[in-house]
Amino acid sequence: MKLEILNASVVVLAQQHNPTILHPSFLVSQEIVPAEWKTIDIVCTPPFAMVKYENGIVFNVDGNKLQVTDNHIKNAKNAIVADLANKYIQKLPHVSYKAVGINFNGFVVCKNAESLILEKFLRPGSGNFNKTQPSTLGLRFLYKLPRTKLSLNCDAGKIKRNESDEDIEGLLVKANYHMDLSEENILDEIELLTSHFPKRYSHFIRITKKILALENTK
Repeated sequence: MKLEILNASVVVLAQQHNPTILHPSFLVSQEIVPAEWKTIDIVCTPPFAMVKYENGIVFNVDGNKLQVTDNHIKNAKNAIVADLANKYIQKLPHVSYKAVGINFNGFVVCKNAESLILEKFLRPGSGNFNKTQPSTLGLRFLYKLPRTKLSLNCDAGKIKRNESDEDIEGLLVKANYHMDLSEENILDEIELLTSHFPKRYSHFIRITKKILALENTK
């Protein structure tokens, strides 16, 4: 079994983000994204705004957070979400920023994912109740890393490669690296924490591979 990275994102939590600012013209005029990027979907409303690009990059803003997602990520070296999120934040220095999150969604193709989780993580008979056996098991791991809280979730699930494709069965693996901000030099701190994206990417692969006994990533 191999881990496939479906997407990755950088989130910056804040009080009173202003969604009305997010627009393709703002992103281009502030040199956050290149002018040649092609948009495929735009939503601009007071409570929520979204700009989606053909290359898989998506900006989302609501009152509490900015999220920049890469849906076509290949590896840590070509990842640009951290740089994009940092550029956006640097243009809005007066927002009250609270925390930075780095997120990964992975998938492992395998049949009978429910049984695999049960057999690997639940002792035989320990989940039975009046001869009723569990049909599946969801896992949530919480880790305390230096200055970081890691939440790692694993569940049986399905994905589609394209709308016309059939569902593919497997394991869904989600990770959130949460880092609170201090009260001083916040913009510098955000730049530093977002620059940790490649390290988080590598750590997510290593820990998932170890927990699930996987082969190399896809």
